[in-house]
Amino acid sequence: MGDATKRPLHIPPWQIPYLEKHRIFELFHELARELVIQQPDDHVLFLKQILYNAAKSRDTARVIVLCSPKVNCLEIARAVAEITKQNIITEHSLLAYSGRSEIRNPDLRAKYISHFVRKDNAYEVGWILLDCIKDEKDAKALLKLGILPTHVIHFIPPFHPPLTELIYCHVPIEWPQYRRTILGLRDVFKNVLKEIFLQQRNLQEIVTECIEIINIKPAKYAIKPRVLILGPRGSGRKTQAKLLADNLHLIHAWMSESELGNKLRNCKNEVCFHSELLAEVIHKRVLEEDCLEYGWVLTGFPFSRKDFEYLDCIYTPPNRVIFLECELSICKDRLLNRKINVHTGSVTNIKEHPEAEETKQLRSHPKDNKEFIDAELSYYCENYGDLKKYCGASAHCINGDQAERWIYETIVAIITRAPPPSTPRRPFQDASSSSVSLDACCCSPIPSQILDCFATKL
Repeated sequence: MGDATKRPLHIPPWQIPYLEKHRIFELFHELARELVIQQPDDHVLFLKQILYNAAKSRDTARVIVLCSPKVNCLEIARAVAEITKQNIITEHSLLAYSGRSEIRNPDLRAKYISHFVRKDNAYEVGWILLDCIKDEKDAKALLKLGILPTHVIHFIPPFHPPLTELIYCHVPIEWPQYRRTILGLRDVFKNVLKEIFLQQRNLQEIVTECIEIINIKPAKYAIKPRVLILGPRGSGRKTQAKLLADNLHLIHAWMSESELGNKLRNCKNEVCFHSELLAEVIHKRVLEEDCLEYGWVLTGFPFSRKDFEYLDCIYTPPNRVIFLECELSICKDRLLNRKINVHTGSVTNIKEHPEAEETKQLRSHPKDNKEFIDAELSYYCENYGDLKKYCGASAHCINGDQAERWIYETIVAIITRAPPPSTPRRPFQDASSSSVSLDACCCSPIPSQILDCFATKL
């Protein structure tokens, strides 16, 4: 089975979500990394012993701080560690452990650092390495021992010459060590390097930016995006879905243009909105070849927590959940001022482009009347709290009252980086919500205005 020439290895698409949900890929990455670095004689026994620590270290941040001696980085590190609970490792820690007055040998320095970063609690809480890496040789010795930082943060003070100046190409020998070695250190850690410009900022602002950087982790493997965009109507969900479809070639997987969607609209007020029925319709769609090949983006469903729980039960549930947060008054204003060109179907905001009413033949969409809008926004507000609570830390929130391009780039960043550490969503954990009677109708309690709205063809 391990020989791909005899039996090509292929994971069925519906099994991949389980690996993503329980983060099996990251676990095997940690195990393989430790196995290659440590090279134990008994690899099976070693894997058994390291498994627990590897599972804990998937989410920990391993941070190296680069800074000038004139910057009080210890105060910043302590403020960050107070929030993240990471261990702080300093030059003083190394000297106290070694019993030496100084450590000049890079390999010996890396060995002492290894003692601190491989402690049991360091696997669980992570660490911040401060003022321990003096030059490029120290950095390479550290990497040789397999001590790989997830983030390297360089605090850039305003009183130093910019790093882009040619003066750094021929560094004078009388310059301080930091200025002579900083470019070499940055080059070693360039793949995980982040810059923070101190300028005239206070401690809280710097710590906040550090936390934001630490919480963003690079993805260890490529994924097929399965993106769910939630938000009130008028927040720009479909606009962002269209941008993702055009630029990332994701499939917009809602059923409004499907054959079943047309049949449901023809039923008009007789449509029965079973959560499991709508989830099954989506399930059938996202298992089609194009969705499995390119990934998908979904808008317009779920409406409630119950809908979301059914959606999480399909073979390929969403692996990125994004809430577009927007003031309801702004959403309503967008919808009421939205007009559609009767010839081309293009959408125009007459508040932003009042001249379009004279040059184009525009009409309001049947759904864009005050009664429909108020009903949908009110229904979204009723379910918003339950949806957010169910998603927990697995969801991302974006301010929807921004430029379309800014929102799009934020969504792309969320898709391409690793998901946030969070407890997997567990549908129907509440016994009261999981008991479904087969005799009684268990439709989603959608207001009649929205049922009428759904029956109106787009």
